[in-house]
Amino acid sequence: MRLIAILSPTDKWGTKTEYSRLRKFLLKDGYIRIGPEVFMRVVQNRKASEKHYRRIDEAKPKTGVVRLLRLTEKQHNNIYMVTGEPDYQEKTVSVNCHIMI
Repeated sequence: MRLIAILSPTDKWGTKTEYSRLRKFLLKDGYIRIGPEVFMRVVQNRKASEKHYRRIDEAKPKTGVVRLLRLTEKQHNNIYMVTGEPDYQEKTVSVNCHIMI
């Protein structure tokens, strides 16, 4: 299962520092950056994803929008790559692999 966090900061005063803090938290927590404001993390199951939902809820900024999306491995494998190549994590973790944490 994968968690995707989509950040949408606003232009209000103080937003830049709050989102910088959130980005650092996400990277420290094991998320990888897959887009300008999009982060992804592999989790074991729904219970683990709910734990990360709570962690992000505690670190959320006061302004802007933070969206969280939960994808199963089957849904993630249906992503069509138009250009580019899969990154290291996508090559390593597939449907038939076991995740060792």
